[in-house]
Amino acid sequence: MKKAIFCLVLAATTVFGAQAFAQDAEEGETRSRFYDFENMLVEGEFRSPDLMNMEGRGQAQFQRLLDLKTSFLPKIQESTEEAALQQ
Repeated sequence: MKKAIFCLVLAATTVFGAQAFAQDAEEGETRSRFYDFENMLVEGEFRSPDLMNMEGRGQAQFQRLLDLKTSFLPKIQESTEEAALQQ
């Protein structure tokens, strides 16, 4: 019984769905439009890019980061000798 109802609903959907796509355009209705911009005058001025964009990226400065590359081994050795870490 469920198969029969499913097949009936499927057939009805297929038939009525196909009719919806097959409808013709009503008379007087245009399906596409053509725009002619040939006679239009656009007033304006050319703009150049900002100086910031023209220069691109500046040279990166890594000196501050290079200063961080110091050795921490002496401080680590000092911290191992602290009383809190001794057993």
